[in-house]
Amino acid sequence: MMYRLLVIFLLFPLFCDAQFSKNIDSLFIVKDYLMDISNTVRSKENNETKIDKLGKLIRSAKFQKGIFNRHIAKIGQEDEETDRLIAMFNLSMQSMVLYRSDLLSNFENKAEADYLNEKLAILMYKIYFYCDYAKRLQLEKQKK
Repeated sequence: MMYRLLVIFLLFPLFCDAQFSKNIDSLFIVKDYLMDISNTVRSKENNETKIDKLGKLIRSAKFQKGIFNRHIAKIGQEDEETDRLIAMFNLSMQSMVLYRSDLLSNFENKAEADYLNEKLAILMYKIYFYCDYAKRLQLEKQKK
């Protein structure tokens, strides 16, 4: 009986670390998704190709939003900043839809593309920052 308790107590920190790493890995998947959007907007391809790629990215936006909301809330320490990041993600998705609709109507809106590139870069940086911060906290907890 004592042996089982000892094994459970020794494995519990490993389980917690694995769960925490899962949050970080999931946020990096979202960061890669945002990078795909940014690369598509910046690309010099014709509008039809951009429209197709953006259509695929828009279809996966709901799934990516769910991942982002779930995992940023687990890593984020401040509720206000987490809310701001979620709002920034939502606005970026809306801007992507508007940019695609502009391309569909043969009206390339430079302001929308600039907005997307700027906000996506900021959001990707913040995701990276939060993941790095969470990893450092995790390492400090392991040392104690």
